[in-house]
Amino acid sequence: MAAKTFQVTIVTPDGKTYDHPATMLVMHTSDGERGIMANHLPVIGALSIGALRLKHEDSGDADDVIAVNGGFVEFKDNVATIIADSAELPEDIDVSRAQNAKKRAEELIERAKLNHDMDSLGRAEVHLKRAINRLQISKTLDR
Repeated sequence: MAAKTFQVTIVTPDGKTYDHPATMLVMHTSDGERGIMANHLPVIGALSIGALRLKHEDSGDADDVIAVNGGFVEFKDNVATIIADSAELPEDIDVSRAQNAKKRAEELIERAKLNHDMDSLGRAEVHLKRAINRLQISKTLDR
């Protein structure tokens, strides 16, 4: 009988942040949204800023949702290894800090537009995406 679950491990510069079995992993990659289930063909991909969603056989419809801010995923031999710049579960997100980061990024975007500074604008837009991602993931606790 084929395995229904596979191991998902997330590593950041701070160390291992997640290591659990899952029945499905859905992620945002540079090529768009991608899903992986057990026995998937080997794959390597670049992650975009977004949510990782992990389904678990023992929890019905409940997902683990994790905010990531880029990185890479490798899937082979029923192990998904994610090397992420950062990865946060909803309960680990400092909402106040994320709101402040969003506000600062919006201010930087306005300043960069006024100064026609495209480099600063690009960096500020990335900061804004990260802050919005963290805020969206933090709201999954309420579901």
